[in-house]
Amino acid sequence: MTTLLNNLTTISAFAPATCANVAVGFDLLGFAIENVGDIVTLTRRDDNQIIIDKIDSADELPLDPDKNTASAVVNFFCQDLNIETGFSIHIKKGLALGCGMGGSAASSVAALVAVNAFLEKPLTNPQLIKYALHGEKVAVGTAHSDNVIPCLYGGITLTQSLNPIRILELPVPDIYVVIVHPHMRLDTKASRAVLSKEILLLDHIKQSAYLAGFISALYTKDLILLQESLHDCIIEPKRARLIPGFAAVKNAALENGALGASISGSGPSVFAFAPNQERAIDIANAMQSAFADFNLASDQYVSLISKQGAQVL
Repeated sequence: MTTLLNNLTTISAFAPATCANVAVGFDLLGFAIENVGDIVTLTRRDDNQIIIDKIDSADELPLDPDKNTASAVVNFFCQDLNIETGFSIHIKKGLALGCGMGGSAASSVAALVAVNAFLEKPLTNPQLIKYALHGEKVAVGTAHSDNVIPCLYGGITLTQSLNPIRILELPVPDIYVVIVHPHMRLDTKASRAVLSKEILLLDHIKQSAYLAGFISALYTKDLILLQESLHDCIIEPKRARLIPGFAAVKNAALENGALGASISGSGPSVFAFAPNQERAIDIANAMQSAFADFNLASDQYVSLISKQGAQVL
């Protein structure tokens, strides 16, 4: 049986929002965002039950412990490690459901980091990955890693392999991120359903070249190469029609000096890279104005890429 710290009864953890895919790395790349995310608090119980005690959220989230990503991950973690205790869970959502900013990942990873902190010998990030992936499988039916990995690790990550686990932590450029979230919901299952199961060889070659260019740009700090590489010729064309005004929003970002722009995760949020904070604010305002032309109110987030992943508060 895994040993818990006796003097701890309550632990809270924060997990950041994330942007997955990053235009060129579908289901591979992702990065963490500063100052926005979910907080999950776990309080030990004596009855060995995993209970969702409270959810602070504008969205309706499942209270069923088997259907909520936070409780499902805690339950899997406890069963797998033979932990004989229960937990009450309080979830404070900073992210809307279906916003394309890793909302399900943030809840499950925050819960995972909190329960891990109760152990006398906490697991390492690589050891935690399988539990985090379980949360994504509960949420969307697919254990994809492009949100949970950067949420757990921070920075920019590339998942080279999950069996065996091989995560590449890439250099973080000194640039700003803009994410604009239109007030609509686009569930990951629906966004994945529009994707083709086969792609043309020429598109694969082109996209591989863009991915290679992007990674090279991070290591060489070449913003011109980064700008030339941020193109998605496979996923974005399929998903763009699911987001009203997407082309106008992307053009607004580029016309105001963005280094590149594309869909954040499965959408509907749109991200852009900016060379500095002043330019980022102009880009964010222009993107919001473009969404407004399609009768969509929106929220904007401007930050550096967060080098800090999920953490105990």
